[in-house]
Parts: sequence; C-alpha cells; structure tokens
Amino acid sequence: MLRVMRIQDVCDKIALSRTSLWRLCKSADFPQPIQLGGRVAGFLEHEIDAWLEHQAAQRGKIQEVK
Repeated sequence: MLRVMRIQDVCDKIALSRTSLWRLCKSADFPQPIQLGGRVAGFLEHEIDAWLEHQAAQRGKIQEVK
C-alpha cells in the first residue's frame, strides 16, 4: 500500500525546513511531490525512505575517498 506524506511530515523526517525541501525538489535526485488536489501536495513515503537510504550509503563512500 502506498502512503502519502504531507509536506510538514517530510520536513520532520528529513530534518530540513520547507524552503530547503523545495530546493531539494529542484534537484533531479530528490523525489518529486504529487498533487493531491488544489494546492495540496504530498510525497510517497517509500520514495523518501529510498532517498534517505541512498544518502546514508553515500556518506560511507565519501568518508572512504578522504
């Protein structure tokens, strides 16, 4: 089952402000929001989780390079 997260929930999960979240949305590697109707947008939770896992995996690779 797909779970949709509201914008504030995504901000809380990734520990960034709304402004920073929208900056991330402009990058190609961050999950894009889906329109839920009118001015309401949300994010698919499994896409946010996958992005966070990718970020964590990259952290280890960056430390190995140094």
